[in-house]
Amino acid sequence: MINLELEYKPDASRAAERMEAYWNRSILDRATIQVRAPKPLQHPYPAKKHPTIRDRWMDVDYQVECALIGCSNLWYGGEILPSFDPNLGPESLTAAFGAPLEFGEGTSWSVPILNNWDDMKTLRFDPQGEYLQTLLKMIRTGLQAGRGKFVVGYTDIHPGGDLAASLRDPQQLCIDLVNEPDRVRELLERIHNSFFDIYLLEEAIFKEYGQPISTSWLPLFDTGRYYIPSNDFSCMISKQMFIDFFISELIDEIEFLDRSIYHLDGPDALRHLDTLLDIPKLDAIQYVCGAGDGTSSRWMDVFKRIQNAGKCIWVDVSPDEIELFMENLKPEGVMMCTWAPTIEEGEGILKKIASWK
Repeated sequence: MINLELEYKPDASRAAERMEAYWNRSILDRATIQVRAPKPLQHPYPAKKHPTIRDRWMDVDYQVECALIGCSNLWYGGEILPSFDPNLGPESLTAAFGAPLEFGEGTSWSVPILNNWDDMKTLRFDPQGEYLQTLLKMIRTGLQAGRGKFVVGYTDIHPGGDLAASLRDPQQLCIDLVNEPDRVRELLERIHNSFFDIYLLEEAIFKEYGQPISTSWLPLFDTGRYYIPSNDFSCMISKQMFIDFFISELIDEIEFLDRSIYHLDGPDALRHLDTLLDIPKLDAIQYVCGAGDGTSSRWMDVFKRIQNAGKCIWVDVSPDEIELFMENLKPEGVMMCTWAPTIEEGEGILKKIASWK
């Protein structure tokens, strides 16, 4: 049994037991669900001003302080834990290879640096780079400040095809796959170990501070190695090209992990679903329907395919979709994530989900 004592989640240990049942596609005492709701008393965020948006992103103490306040302002119902996810955007791994990051209000993006194939021989993962060191500092600071309050997650890592696309530029990589496939394979081989390098760097910090679980931006968790394999670039390529170039790296990643959920991003990525369902050790699929493509429940046939293949499901739903999922899916191995306007309504959702047999 996991002993998780968190001020913002008094029933964290019980949630961990239900989470284990979820991974095993079984039911402990009720179906699993994740619900957030605002607390009546809201603490204000720090009013600190930064000279630039970049300065705000890179201000470790500010980011951790905001996480503390954000967690204190929320009620966490069901199998979700208060957490801080150190973040410099989805291409921080690209930055660890020397690419500069440009920051916007809500995200960041890297500038491609592999403009000439001759530059590939100098391409190196640098654990001492400014961005990676900032992320590692965020993890340490978060673990110190959040002890007994929240857990800290692994950073957003996009290796494999997404890393190659950000180094070359996605459109250019599409051309490369057709015109220079051997160069692409050489690039993928050169960057292959970077996921494991960054994961192990972060894992060492979690072990040093004694955090008993692993989690990340998708708020499942496990006592072993957990992460979210993905390849958003795959929406731009055929099923066969995905298999020929990228599936082996994903399988290596999944084999390295104890628990894994694949982030399948958008309708254009659905062509790869059967390929992913055939990976024996992959535990779960998160299908994101994407902006403008309706609500999650519109894609119920996709979730049925995933469940019928013996994989777990994590899905973001609105409160009024919950009953549709209860009517169409079996509860074992399904994790809905939702919100409520009040704690009382959140507790009502927990009561509703308890009737799902």
